[in-house]
Amino acid sequence: MAFLQVNDVSKSFGDTPVLRRVSLAMEETQILCILGPSGSGKTTLLRVIAGLERPEQGSVLFKGRDLRNTRPHLRRFGMMFQEYALFPHLDVSGNIAFGLHMLGLPRSEVAKRTGEMLSLVGLEGLSRRNVSELSGGERQRVALARSLAPYPRLLLLDEPLGSLDRGLREKLLLDLREILRHIGMTTIVVTHDQAEAFAVADTIAVMHRGDIAQMDTPENLYRQPANPDVARFLGLVNLIHGRVETDSSVTTPLGLLHVLAHGREQGEAVTVLIRPDAAVIRPSDEPAPPGASVVEGIVHDCLFKGRSYHVEVRTAGSQALFFDLPQNTPAPAAGDRVRLLLSPGAITVMPG
Repeated sequence: MAFLQVNDVSKSFGDTPVLRRVSLAMEETQILCILGPSGSGKTTLLRVIAGLERPEQGSVLFKGRDLRNTRPHLRRFGMMFQEYALFPHLDVSGNIAFGLHMLGLPRSEVAKRTGEMLSLVGLEGLSRRNVSELSGGERQRVALARSLAPYPRLLLLDEPLGSLDRGLREKLLLDLREILRHIGMTTIVVTHDQAEAFAVADTIAVMHRGDIAQMDTPENLYRQPANPDVARFLGLVNLIHGRVETDSSVTTPLGLLHVLAHGREQGEAVTVLIRPDAAVIRPSDEPAPPGASVVEGIVHDCLFKGRSYHVEVRTAGSQALFFDLPQNTPAPAAGDRVRLLLSPGAITVMPG
């Protein structure tokens, strides 16, 4: 029995369907990230799980119990919104303790739990600070501590770092994951940011047009996206139309690419994904290893990104391909003709 299970949930606003028979399941202590662009339905799904929206169809089960008629506050789920919604008339401790007072806990227990939360999020010295005097990162930590303080059975985070600048987000990402791991909190995070999802989640559910297009580990999602829509959303843009030649090769406008195509019919139309980490530059007179895929083209642009060079190559058929070459690779210049050796493990066949 899954810790949380969503079964065939549908939700519309007026005549606009937002969720289309969505199903997912997660286990206790898991960190699940619901990833998708604006309008994909991810926040609506989170609100259905929280009980803030009622679906027209389907059910949400918590430890096997149907929550259909359970009011939001009785579900005992913690929820943190992007805006944080801190109480301006309360100091840091007052904000964190608010939910504990609502539970009617003794003052000694409230003080103990508040102190634990201040320590957990690294705000021990700011307990009496007015929240209006805090930085964005500090307010985010207060909101997280307030969500965690009442011992929620499930934590729901809606774009928790969305209002912060990128530099601060990257720092707090690691802190957030460490905190959730430390306390073993089962968590669902909603975000549109791929880097945020990959950094925090055990499992990622990619939403597309109101349904889950793929749910997998971050590693499998990157290596084996289910379809071109998932690949594009993850920023994987080297997508080439082709036809299956054999169970280990596909004919494309780039030539014959050696890639596993098990389970697909000869002549079947497919889309081939070449990941940005697939290529290394090889001298034109160096023979390619047997079974290797080779692409030649002209460098259109080369951008230094610190740890790598982001290179755009245009092939003879005007196909634009984008690769991230290691920093220790000699950087090609615009106009250079290059010969790229592609790693078979970085090429994936998807439905056409």
